[in-house]
Amino acid sequence: MTRGWIRAALVCLAAGIGAGPVLPARADSKAVVPERERQGLEHLLPGAPKETRGVLSVRLLGSTDLEQDFPSMQGYVLRAREITVAPGGQIGVHRHERRPGVAVMLEGEMTERRAPGARPKPLAPGEVAFEAAGVVHWWRNETDAPAKAIVIDIVPKDLP
Repeated sequence: MTRGWIRAALVCLAAGIGAGPVLPARADSKAVVPERERQGLEHLLPGAPKETRGVLSVRLLGSTDLEQDFPSMQGYVLRAREITVAPGGQIGVHRHERRPGVAVMLEGEMTERRAPGARPKPLAPGEVAFEAAGVVHWWRNETDAPAKAIVIDIVPKDLP
């Protein structure tokens, strides 16, 4: 994925191309990370938080079916969500399975920790984190202000 791809995806979604309805904000952890991605990771990032907490909102900005442009992508969509995390909030440890994506920070700051090593990597507005399939990581808002990001990912149609 390139920065040009990110820009094109954001432009298409902002223009409403393929955009679905805007759903009510959801703050539950399943709206952020699928349950199956949160299982059995203790050995990869010892001490990483398992629970997601402090998520203020998850808003679906839109999605578009990938099958029309890429027949081999049958059953997958390109989706964009806006996720807001409260100060001290976190996205618990998870492994991306069949869900590559990119997170673009809009406001505030989130700190990401990835396996192996889990060295903290703060991301400020305008910075990007690529999340390839297989990535194991977690996020925390270590500031005193809410953090907001656009998360664009490729997901199976049946994923919440």
